[in-house]
Amino acid sequence: MIDAQSGAHIWADRFEEDVADLFKLQDEVVGRLANTLGNELVKAEARGDSRIANLDAFDLTMRGRALNFEFLRRPTRENNNAARALFEQALAINPEDAAALAGDARTYMIDKVYDWTSTDIDYDAKIIGQADRSIAIAPNDPLPYYAKSVYLSYVLHRTEEGLRAADAGLALNPGSALLYFASGVGKFQAGIFAESKSDILHAIQLSPRDPSLGLWLNALASSDIALGHFDDANNESNRAIDAGYRTFLAYTDLAVAYAMTNRTDEAKAAVAAALKLNPKLTVKLMSERYHEPPAVLEALRKAGAPEE
Repeated sequence: MIDAQSGAHIWADRFEEDVADLFKLQDEVVGRLANTLGNELVKAEARGDSRIANLDAFDLTMRGRALNFEFLRRPTRENNNAARALFEQALAINPEDAAALAGDARTYMIDKVYDWTSTDIDYDAKIIGQADRSIAIAPNDPLPYYAKSVYLSYVLHRTEEGLRAADAGLALNPGSALLYFASGVGKFQAGIFAESKSDILHAIQLSPRDPSLGLWLNALASSDIALGHFDDANNESNRAIDAGYRTFLAYTDLAVAYAMTNRTDEAKAAVAAALKLNPKLTVKLMSERYHEPPAVLEALRKAGAPEE
């Protein structure tokens, strides 16, 4: 991919796949190109926008989406708030900016996932409401379906609705890695662990260098814990952390995988790392807020997580 204005090289890649099934290969290449080029174009637009003095809504939205990518590499509250500030500046200019509505909804969904919430915010309105407005304006964008689906499935545990949102997005974007991940999240919450793992693996196959890779690997670890594949979960949790997904949720999964294989000292070290990232972490929180099953809660106790 070349910048048409400057001639600068932006991105290149190669595909090595089995040519036995040409139709399947065609779909695979198209899907990977769509996901990768989408990510690269957002970053390229954001780099160009930084040279513009008077930013319009589109420019602000592209910079916000680029900061979403930065959040995925360094998942901190500050990075999420910085992206939100750009989306809300864009919406102040154009309240019907579909991409800004979707991006803003995603930042509030992230707050709920990581327990960065405030009692004075109507999260249903900020997430479901803004996602629905975005879909009504630009139904082909995967992002609002993603934000809505993950919020419904993972946060509210309304898994049937969450899966319907992911499926509605996939009907229009059948090659969206983001929406396959959302589907995997919904199936995990519904207890369909093997299918959840399959969807997450498909997301990774479609976008193997995605900015979300660390998050996806962590979700894969959760599925393998549920399936009893603890060595695989250990490997995936470590890969997620190495990819930059250093959140308390990544370290709690790592602690559980270690505890389930009787690596108690390593499990305790993982819990200590999780507590540094979220001092509110308790067994009670993981039970009531994240609905972890009894076996996972017992593994967290074994790893030294405080009860409440």
